[in-house]
Amino acid sequence: MEYITSKQILKTLAKIISTVGNPLSLALFFGFYLFYLEKDNPAQRNLPLVFMLSVVIPIAVYVGYNVRKKKFADYDVSDRNKRKGVYKVLITVFLILNVIFYAFNFDIKGKLLVTTFLLHSLSSYFINQRIKISMHTSYNFLFSFLFYPINPQISIVLFLFGFLNAWSRLALSRHKTIEVVLGFITGILIGGLYLYVFKLFV
Repeated sequence: MEYITSKQILKTLAKIISTVGNPLSLALFFGFYLFYLEKDNPAQRNLPLVFMLSVVIPIAVYVGYNVRKKKFADYDVSDRNKRKGVYKVLITVFLILNVIFYAFNFDIKGKLLVTTFLLHSLSSYFINQRIKISMHTSYNFLFSFLFYPINPQISIVLFLFGFLNAWSRLALSRHKTIEVVLGFITGILIGGLYLYVFKLFV
């Protein structure tokens, strides 16, 4: 009889946590929450559709295409040099969204969101020039701050989950410790800045 070892159990658990904590999974959760549960601000209910069409789908198509063509080894885009393309797509998309949101005077919360995502993408891109940052970790902590004005309880749960997410990336050998730490720092710095500006202007 073949026994399942504790190491195998931990690796399976890490895979589940890593999948749940994927940036696209977190973005979809954020979008669904705004669309179905954010009743106080109807203008925000349209943001998930905008982000889905302009960000999630282009990134999913870009990464999926390159994985099928074997230019990317996996959907995590583990190669630091190849990640530059992902960041360039994100930066381009968020630049266009910023122009649109400010030119057509969207709701202040929408403007703040697209500016925050642009700043996060730029920061990650420049860090990636020297070292591969953990996107799972940085986005997890960023979303924990984005959630705070909407639902503090979910924000705290996401913040705590961020440490599990970071552990999963190490357990799966997707990142080194320094890359996860940089993800944590980037996420809380950009997220903290978002929260600070949110309290000033919203």
